Amino acid sequence: MARVCAINVSAVKSLHLTPVEQATIGRHGIEHDREFLLVDAGGRVATQRNTRLLARISSTYHAESGELELVLPGGERVRETPSPAGTATVELWGREFPATVMNGAFAAAVSDVVGARLRLLRAQAGIRALDSHAVSVLSRASADEVGRRGGRDRFDPRRFRPTLLIDGCGAHAEDAWVGGLLRAGEARLRVVRLDPRCALTTLDPDTGERDADTLRWLAGYRRHEDGEVYCGIYADVEAPGRVRVGDEVEPLEDA
Repeated sequence: MARVCAINVSAVKSLHLTPVEQATIGRHGIEHDREFLLVDAGGRVATQRNTRLLARISSTYHAESGELELVLPGGERVRETPSPAGTATVELWGREFPATVMNGAFAAAVSDVVGARLRLLRAQAGIRALDSHAVSVLSRASADEVGRRGGRDRFDPRRFRPTLLIDGCGAHAEDAWVGGLLRAGEARLRVVRLDPRCALTTLDPDTGERDADTLRWLAGYRRHEDGEVYCGIYADVEAPGRVRVGDEVEPLEDA
């Protein structure tokens, strides 16, 4: 039986992943996950694909106090309640959504680390700054198989930034779940499609430095007819629920 072995979130899109022991998966994904995002002076969303040093900053949203906390590379912490300072429209992977520009020390702190002027925004109306679907799922065996193709004994699965990392199934076993229902803890997920991979997987998840030829390794045995390389799956949320590290993950038959 497959089980959840890690749950990963990031309050601010594309910052260092933060592991949590449990989380509530709602209709739009895990509560407060990717609720904030950074954009440059031209309005382009900042991600590790274009701003690698974001990997060295982590973020946590404290729902009880409404505070956002950043941990910078030297260990310095910036924690305060962000306040609104106007509105903006964000374009992300072909879709537009409304966002609120946020005041506070966050933008200046991140800008100093990455060497570029960025603004902090907060997605509105329950929207999250996700690239695609609400939840991504990856098996540890799949990540290890990609690494093995590149001569690595182990390959850090955080490169693929899965919401749920699972153990107890074979490499790419999750492919077979596309189109069906999946139970993860108390949540029920509709698996929509395979997860296409980009250059972010070539970066060290702690430093943002390029240190692996992940896409070439994947292409060597996973290139599809559409030209994409896939690893892991994307899912929408059919029934919200709580998920914890150690919870069972199993495919379900449609009622």
